[in-house]
Amino acid sequence: MEAKDKLIKLNEKVTSSLETWIEDRIDEFVGSNPKLKMASVYMKRGAKNYLAREKGKIGNMIDSAALFICDENGDIDAEMLFDDMMTMFREMEETPFNMGIFNGAIGKGMIRFQLPNNPIFNLLFGDTGAIKITDSDFVELKNLITK
Repeated sequence: MEAKDKLIKLNEKVTSSLETWIEDRIDEFVGSNPKLKMASVYMKRGAKNYLAREKGKIGNMIDSAALFICDENGDIDAEMLFDDMMTMFREMEETPFNMGIFNGAIGKGMIRFQLPNNPIFNLLFGDTGAIKITDSDFVELKNLITK
């Protein structure tokens, strides 16, 4: 298989794995907050629509990163890449970010999305405050991508 075909296959695998992984994170979040069951339908829809909208950007990021992460045959050592990225993720200082209506921080092995404090979000999420994604959550994403 040519390097370009391998990248196309990787892009498809990453996109589908991300969708499954996000849905699983939402199900896990709702499992510990049962009153958010109704909101989970909208969270999943929003995540799916966001991934569909950003699919081209995800593909471009993978294509750009391929120069550094693929060998000359277009192969990627996913285990090594993931381990290296997780080490950097755990060691990086916590850095704030702003993604439109979501603010949060990334670093020290965690991504924290601060939920907006407004009537719509309060109705959907109650007093949840923030959603956290930890390094153990990313292990599940790696398993989806590498299986």
